[in-house]
Amino acid sequence: MAAGLALSAGRPAATLAQDDEFQGLAEGRGQEETYYACTPCHSIHMVKQQRLSRARWEKTLRWMVEEQGMPELEPEEQALVLDYLVSHYGQDVPR
Repeated sequence: MAAGLALSAGRPAATLAQDDEFQGLAEGRGQEETYYACTPCHSIHMVKQQRLSRARWEKTLRWMVEEQGMPELEPEEQALVLDYLVSHYGQDVPR
């Protein structure tokens, strides 16, 4: 019954599985890396409610590494995560 409801909403089953796997993070390049960088310490819902500028996201990531024990991301991965966060959860992105 639930699958029928989901399919009747016009969303493919693969998309629904991905939403469940990444707890509703917006689809896009960097989704998986962002999910795995953030969720060891807190709910992904905390990320999804933020609407920060790139500078604030960058400062937040730096703070997480320096003060909260988050493993430092490789420069390429950090850029990918920052691009993802700004594109999907930036200050100019409507909720």
